[in-house]
This record gives sequence, C-alpha cells and structure tokens, in this order.
Amino acid sequence: MKSTYFNRPLEFAIDIEGDEWSQGDSLKGSVKVKNHSDENFDLSSYGIFLCKGNAKKIKLADPKGLEVVSHLLFTNYENNQFDFELDQNCLITEKSTGMYLVCAPKDDLLSGQHLILQVRPSQKFSKIVEILENFLRFQTKSIKSKKDTLEYTLNIPANKEYSSISSFKLSMSLSANDLQLNYQFKIKKLVYENSMTTTKDEVKKFDFTLLPSQYLIYGESIDQDKLLTHFNSVLDEVKLRPVV
Repeated sequence: MKSTYFNRPLEFAIDIEGDEWSQGDSLKGSVKVKNHSDENFDLSSYGIFLCKGNAKKIKLADPKGLEVVSHLLFTNYENNQFDFELDQNCLITEKSTGMYLVCAPKDDLLSGQHLILQVRPSQKFSKIVEILENFLRFQTKSIKSKKDTLEYTLNIPANKEYSSISSFKLSMSLSANDLQLNYQFKIKKLVYENSMTTTKDEVKKFDFTLLPSQYLIYGESIDQDKLLTHFNSVLDEVKLRPVV
C-alpha cells in the first residue's frame, strides 16, 4: 500500500508492506521525505502514527477521533522505517471505527494523511467461531469491536432444542495466551401468572477464561474437540429442556 502526503514544501512518500492485516500482525513500512524548498526543516516534528480512529470524529476535526497507539518520529529524508505491532485485541475495520496509519505533524494529527487499515479478526478468533458454524450450525450475523473484545452476533439454528434462544452474542479477547469468552443469551422463559402461561425474555450470561492447554493443541493450533465440548456444555445451560 502506497500513499503520498503533502505539507508544502514537504512531500512524504509512504510505503506500507501489504494491503490487509489480521489482529496481532506486524505493520511494516517506510517513509521518504522530499523537501521542495531550500529551507531547512526539523523532521522530528513529523512522524508516522498508528492510531485507533473514529471516522465521524475525524470528519468533525475532533481531536478525540485519533488515539495514538505507537509512533515513529522522522530522523532523515531518505528512509524512516517503522515496524508496529497490531494488538491481538485491536479494532477491526468497521464503518465508523478502525485502525489508522497517520502521517502528520506530531502536534496536529488531524491535519495529516489518514490511511484506514483493513484489519480483520485474528485467525485464532476466526477458527474458534468456525467450530460453532461447522459443527453446531450457528451462523455469524455480525462482528463488532467493543472495549478490546470482538463481539460476534450469531444466528440460531432452526433446531427445536435451540427454540428457546432468541439471541446469542459471544465476545472474545486474549490476555497473553488466555482466551476470554463472554456469552450472552436472550432466552424465552415460560412464566405462569394468573393461571395463564406466557413467555418472558431472560438474559443469561456466562464468562470463562480458558488456558492455552484448554483450547490449543500443537502450539498455536485450535483444539476443536476441547472447544466443541466447551461449547456444548454452555449451550446445555440454555437449550430447551423437555417437560417430564
């Protein structure tokens, strides 16, 4: 990915390795600077900044629209190399929020070049959700970044045993290599009132922390069997129970 930022008389040629990234990936590249005047400039007042960005706030020139995560201030004209690491829980690219690479004066980021990075969920998170999709017939409806977690909203299979579940959200994050799983179900509960049977929505939440030995195998590979057992044990808590 390449881009050019002009702040006359300076021209910044930005060269980034790659076009798409996953959470946890390295973001590498370089910036060359060209001075179109005879005036000397202190390049250390300019830099390349990895930021969390909010598109609406950036458009409104709100300084809160950019939150710096990492940065490199320039030291020369020829080759300013950067190597930033995307956090394993960083924002994925959405309509209003995402990760940005900003080339700008260090004291005025909003005036610079704002490059939206195409960041998708980590392979680890994707493989985990694939178990729910491939073995248990759930389907991903949407994915959102929320407070250093990824929230998956999943469509419910049309099975009788899941008929009591009206919505299912699964939030995932990593703390070092420990996997945080937060479940939120909305279920229909039978309620007996005034000699009548009605249904009432009830929210059930379950929180788990899985150690690497509880969800990984052979290094970083996902252990499908262990996670499938885990998912089934959670779903057993919200499945429709037969009336005896």
